[in-house]
Amino acid sequence: MKKELNLFFTALVSYTRLPSPIKLNWSEKIMTDSFRYFPLVGIVTGIAGSIIYLFLSYWFNLQIAVIGTLAGLALITGCMHEDGLADFFDGFGGGYNKERILAIMKDSHIGVYGVIALILLFLMKGMIFMSVDMHVFPLLLISAAALSRVPPLFLINTSNYARSESSKGDYTRNKISPESVAFAVLTGVLPLLFFSWVFSVLSMLVLIIFFLLYRSYLHKKIDGFTGDTLGALQQFSEIIIFLSYLMSLKLWGV
Repeated sequence: MKKELNLFFTALVSYTRLPSPIKLNWSEKIMTDSFRYFPLVGIVTGIAGSIIYLFLSYWFNLQIAVIGTLAGLALITGCMHEDGLADFFDGFGGGYNKERILAIMKDSHIGVYGVIALILLFLMKGMIFMSVDMHVFPLLLISAAALSRVPPLFLINTSNYARSESSKGDYTRNKISPESVAFAVLTGVLPLLFFSWVFSVLSMLVLIIFFLLYRSYLHKKIDGFTGDTLGALQQFSEIIIFLSYLMSLKLWGV
């Protein structure tokens, strides 16, 4: 139990700004094993975002609630995955070969591709949040936050780390155990039980198709993945889940 708590809180402090109530042991293996709790961290993040949304929507209008929720989520996560998305667009938008793409993504400065990507990302999320029924949104936010953190785990296990030099994402060079992946998948899909099977199947089908295309693109360009491409994949997946929900409403009314 102590080991599992250490893994969970390692994941929590690694992928959010939330503190750990216990002293943590750290190693590269612990970081890799903590991925099993990545979707659970998403659930915690989604719950926190939902609380912010419900509080603001009670006192203010929908627009303020949405903007406040986006700001709150950014503070909770530290924009880690959004940063990966920006670096992804900077690297692949401005790089002409593998070496240049990797160099641009490692640069701490943000370029025009990254700025535009972040503007469009938050505009898209804002429009989506305002399009979802207020009574459904909290649970959908939790579901998207959880499920969107599953594809990066499969990318780690089915691809190779693209950088040869040492970096802060070295622990992602290691494959995640089947048991950890199974637990992560179960945790990631569990919130979908509160929705119709149409939305659940549609979202997972689109996620699988996008994952295969995204992975193929990465292999073609940089022969693998980096931490930034994992963060970008999480953000892409989250948008896909929200859009899949809106599509299911449009097409089937469920």
